[in-house]
Amino acid sequence: MKRLIGVAMSLAVLATAVWAFAPRPLPPFAATTLRPDGLQVNGIARAGERLVAVGERGQILFSDDQGGNWRTAVVDHPQGAALTQVAFADSRHGMAVGHSGWILRTEDGGAHWQQVAFDASSSDPLLGAWAQAGGPWFAVGSFGRFLVSRDQGRHWEPAADKAMQDRHLNGIAGDGQGRLMLVGETGLVLRSPDGGSRWEVVKSPYEGSLYGVQPLRDGAWLAFGMRGNALRSEDFGATWQAADTGLKTSFFGGVELPDGRIVLAGQGGTMVMSADGGRHFTALPAGSPQTLAALAPAGKDKLALGGNGGLAGATLAANPR
Repeated sequence: MKRLIGVAMSLAVLATAVWAFAPRPLPPFAATTLRPDGLQVNGIARAGERLVAVGERGQILFSDDQGGNWRTAVVDHPQGAALTQVAFADSRHGMAVGHSGWILRTEDGGAHWQQVAFDASSSDPLLGAWAQAGGPWFAVGSFGRFLVSRDQGRHWEPAADKAMQDRHLNGIAGDGQGRLMLVGETGLVLRSPDGGSRWEVVKSPYEGSLYGVQPLRDGAWLAFGMRGNALRSEDFGATWQAADTGLKTSFFGGVELPDGRIVLAGQGGTMVMSADGGRHFTALPAGSPQTLAALAPAGKDKLALGGNGGLAGATLAANPR
């Protein structure tokens, strides 16, 4: 009898083990449950109605509900290097750049990405990206790295101008009319009137690093950078006027909203807003102490924010105008 009981108990244990380790379907996880609170986000861009964010360890996230929920994109050759910026030519075609000269491209609005360049022998980062429909794409970065693609990001070649050599190039943008502007360290500003074929240095009244530049709806250009500096030009960079930001903290990201308001964000969660085309700015309440590196419109009076504390959102007071 004892032997039969022992055999029965052994069979029960065996059956339990078989059941425990047998393959079975995993419970479904919602695709939108990701909470990237601890992920450093360096760039955010819009791909049509979609938001796409890039950051540390080569992570790319996208949201189809104005930043309410984020999903992880598929990268065909994950490298683990930090991605620094993302840009789209239209709602489907875009690029992301990062450390070790890493360049990725997408044809489906940022859900899937293909690697087109990576330099395992160097950690030097690319820092800025510009993609445009029907024109060349650009990637810029440290030590004067300036790359151009003439086939929507599939192939890249160096095209640095003499004035770019050994200078950290931080940001690049275009107005969709063939005019481009590039900013970098020591107040470097270059402009191109012909879609990037020819570049010329323009004098800036600020000699510190500029981290970003963007064209505005009224035809002016706005550059921003260290120590609260923001510069506005109404003649494509020939002359610049210092904007009144009232702060001495650095700005790393900027965006113009559909209604013409401009928001700059940066060190220590600082955000400032202008309602007069970038001439004067007023401080907005800081949502968190994290440093903000990127921002994008996320619906009426809303922003998607990215920084060293991950992704967040902000609601602005309605435009009084």
